[in-house]
Amino acid sequence: MKKSIAAVLIALLVVGGVSWAYHASGQRFGKASSPQQKDTVFVNTTDLAKDVIGYEGTTPLLIKLVEGRIVSIEALPNDETPGFFRRVKNSALFTAPLGKTASEALELKLDAVSGATFSSKAVIENLRRGLRSVSE
Repeated sequence: MKKSIAAVLIALLVVGGVSWAYHASGQRFGKASSPQQKDTVFVNTTDLAKDVIGYEGTTPLLIKLVEGRIVSIEALPNDETPGFFRRVKNSALFTAPLGKTASEALELKLDAVSGATFSSKAVIENLRRGLRSVSE
């Protein structure tokens, strides 16, 4: 019984470590191999924008592009004040770039969310750096 529990715990640690490494690597991930994710690129801004600080710290993003178009922008764990950051996540900063190419999204004039200016500006810069990394 103890060996079974230990084996399960080790498996969970391995899976968790792989997931953490994926999100924390800050690397651009190339095309996925599964047919459902053809031409899919993930951009993690953790390392690309580690010097970009919001109100309480960094505000990394995970940007997903499919066939060259942005399909999702996800906020990765951060230390921003939850109530204020929720306003940023529910704003056009996370929706306006959807459906656009990286180059098109870089041309957008994105405005900071009133009352959450530091967090907004940090998200905008994370988005710009992430998109520049795939448009170069």
